Amino acid sequence: MTGLLKGSLKAPKSEIMPFTKGDILLPSRAVTKADSLNGLYHPAVVWDDSYNGNADFSGIMLTHSPPNGRFTNILMALDHFEKGYRIGFTSTHFLNQVFIKFQNWGPFELVGRLTVNGVTFIESNLHSNSSPLEFAVYDATQRKKW
Repeated sequence: MTGLLKGSLKAPKSEIMPFTKGDILLPSRAVTKADSLNGLYHPAVVWDDSYNGNADFSGIMLTHSPPNGRFTNILMALDHFEKGYRIGFTSTHFLNQVFIKFQNWGPFELVGRLTVNGVTFIESNLHSNSSPLEFAVYDATQRKKW
């Protein structure tokens, strides 16, 4: 089994419904922090209108790290997350950049979902020149600035 239906029930790949903007994903197999440049370690918010699991996608990284000199992390709120999922608000921040999330890091599972307010909040606060980047490229750029 490789994915989740919108009703949070596991389903065979042929029955997977596409993920949509605001869905929060993690890979079925956990990635260690030491290997985080080679996989999806932090939860990712799908930022494409839909994602079927068969290609790369644009995503927003969620983290518990507050803003620091290197990363512009923006604190979210309780009403930005739907209840009843594994991932919700726990002093959760989003990293102010759209990232490329690679299909081969999957298969992915639905572990949370943003509310309309949550999607709107990110849209309102997202860096206006945020075109999708690989995290390794972004990280290297931030290290040079820091």
